[in-house]
Amino acid sequence: MPDFDLLTLLQQFTVETDRYVDAVSSTHGLHRTDMSALAFMVQAARADQTVTPGRLGEALNLSSPATTALMDRLDRAGHLTRQRSAEDRRQVQLAMTDHARQVGRRLFTPLARHLTQALGGYSDTERELAGRFITDMIAATIAAREDIPRGPG
Repeated sequence: MPDFDLLTLLQQFTVETDRYVDAVSSTHGLHRTDMSALAFMVQAARADQTVTPGRLGEALNLSSPATTALMDRLDRAGHLTRQRSAEDRRQVQLAMTDHARQVGRRLFTPLARHLTQALGGYSDTERELAGRFITDMIAATIAAREDIPRGPG
């Protein structure tokens, strides 16, 4: 398959994933940014990393006031808690609630089920190659983002 066709398929997958997230987020009155924040928090939890307002804002490219508004929305919706760090009381740490995990499971179980069914048609070797491909595409996208010129001129 030509590179262009593969990249087009990757772009189509990204668009369809975005459409899915938009559809499920609207069923629970969540903004796209809310979903991105929760996804970031899930990834951080898997990596056993602490999430602070600063890390969250940086990850989502939000200003400090926008990050505060986001945290307030998620807090009011019962999706996140804020706690003072035991080591440094000046630091606030964010955590997802059980409610957020339950909502996430409800929203993303259909997607996971369909993707798992699709993966079932591939051998271990093919899935390993696909994993390597996706990992390389993520790294290339991150490198391209870092190459974007900052500011005018």
